Amino acid sequence: MATGGEHITQLVTDLKSGYLGLSMALVPLIDPAIPLLPIFDRYGLPPEAPVIVRRQDNTVYSSQSLQEVLTAATAVPGAGMRGDLLAFVIMHGMTRIGDAIDQAGLRDPSNATLELARHLRNACAHGNRWHFRPGEPRYPATLRGRSIDAGLHGTRAVNGWLGPGDYLDLLDDLAAHFQPSVSNSDA
Repeated sequence: MATGGEHITQLVTDLKSGYLGLSMALVPLIDPAIPLLPIFDRYGLPPEAPVIVRRQDNTVYSSQSLQEVLTAATAVPGAGMRGDLLAFVIMHGMTRIGDAIDQAGLRDPSNATLELARHLRNACAHGNRWHFRPGEPRYPATLRGRSIDAGLHGTRAVNGWLGPGDYLDLLDDLAAHFQPSVSNSDA
């Protein structure tokens, strides 16, 4: 059975792979000139085929065709790439990581990376804004030489203080913390 640290290491590794994969998969939505419909045609899905999204009870939500969905998605500036879509992925990841650290009983106020993860989890779970009570942050909270402080109160956390590359750095640092033997060629 995996220890709390091993579980967190696997979680951050999976979140990093998922984030990078999703960011690459969204590239065609940024450029409407990239023809996506022929890809669906290759798998026998014509442009008028419905987009099938299943509900929890396994019934199908399907009101738009592939062509309608792709046309609408390419009309969104950056298809959300530079806006909310990937920020939500980061926010979800940090909420999961912060909760996993708490659930495993591995919070350590003396570790600046773990303190950053805790504060970032709170910001992500509460509207993507830093929120500090008087006297916070009580302990150093840093990422590769950058610190958070009370002056950030009310400002955006993700796509504000933390950019996509910073998120990936934090995932690498957390994996290294919980399993120091994990090699990291990207750091």
